Amino acid sequence: MTEVQARPQAHTDTVTGADDHAPRPRRSRVLLVSIAVVLTAGTVAALVLRDRPGDEPPTRLSETATTPVTRGDLAATDKLDGTLGYADEVYLPNRLTGTVTWVVRPGETVSRGGVLYRVDEKPVVLLYGKIPAYRAFGPDMSDGGDVRQLESNLAAFGYTGFTVDEEFTDNTADAVKRWQRDLGLPKTGRLELGRVLFAPQSVRAGAADRQPGDETQSGSPVLATTKAERAVTVKAKMSQQQLLPVGKRVLVTLPGRDKPVAGKVTSVGTVVGGGGGDDDKNKGGGGGGDDDKNKGGGGGGGGKNPEGGDQTVVVKIALLDQKAAGTLTYAPVRIEVESERRQGVLSVPVAALLALREGGYGVQVVKGDTTRIIAVTTGMFSGGRVEVSGSGITEGLKVGMPAL
Repeated sequence: MTEVQARPQAHTDTVTGADDHAPRPRRSRVLLVSIAVVLTAGTVAALVLRDRPGDEPPTRLSETATTPVTRGDLAATDKLDGTLGYADEVYLPNRLTGTVTWVVRPGETVSRGGVLYRVDEKPVVLLYGKIPAYRAFGPDMSDGGDVRQLESNLAAFGYTGFTVDEEFTDNTADAVKRWQRDLGLPKTGRLELGRVLFAPQSVRAGAADRQPGDETQSGSPVLATTKAERAVTVKAKMSQQQLLPVGKRVLVTLPGRDKPVAGKVTSVGTVVGGGGGDDDKNKGGGGGGDDDKNKGGGGGGGGKNPEGGDQTVVVKIALLDQKAAGTLTYAPVRIEVESERRQGVLSVPVAALLALREGGYGVQVVKGDTTRIIAVTTGMFSGGRVEVSGSGITEGLKVGMPAL
């Protein structure tokens, strides 16, 4: 704490009244002290210690930087650690029997109409749909939602001439024949179980369970796949779960990028025991990721055992701009989530606050060529600003700022 001598004619002259306008030096009852006060995490302001406001007359202004009191929203945020990776596994079980002759390379994206692998040199094709493939397709099959899925995909490829519905008609079979011709398959108008596999969206190829030359049977895995888009996994403490409901918008800071990108919470998993305890049962912390690279990672759980400490939940966050991640695959990221918002409040820069001798804070109100110190009640601190209220605090009021 360093004592600073008051300078004559610089905020220290007293205006005594209408009958005596001659300025005279003010007695040393005002002590200016610069105090570095940590008001919020990462926010440091220079505060000035003043006597009690109220009775003292206004002082004449020489040179003071000012800023207006503004009205707007202030938001408090929490920061969490997460891991960028590819989204959840997409299970596409093989339904064919034969010899694997080709498999898509790991890391490649397969979209609608793309080939996942070949069995006996015949392609297994990805189509879009939520109902998994569970039966063969042909004119004698019963109606169903899987038929609508197939017809929707055929129409998307440009094979038309039928009504997209739940009925497999002769017109549907004709469209299938045209598609089979282009795929190099026999033009039968029928699709055996396993020739097409359905997923809600494009997929990313992972490790192959079968290599070219390996035999496979129905039910034997051939290729591991995940959703094609990248997502963030956060292992949040139970106390933080309320900050991350499904649909919540967040900001994600990626390695090498100064500007965060938008994300949205897509799922909140079940509770897992807190990791990082003192015994062997707790080692590994917080559960593993979706693949071998992520197992055992993600920062661990709460550091306390399940019986007596914090438990964690696995939260998935989708990047709203997939291109923003560039070529990143697996990387640590920082999540910023809004924890509280104050709407339409009055605020000033934190640096405008003055610490009062009797406690609390005030601001230096500047009006014309005079100033006066008035007390304020502080509220939320956010982004270098602080919510203020009190008698005489109005929008547009000019307050003093320290000279830099």
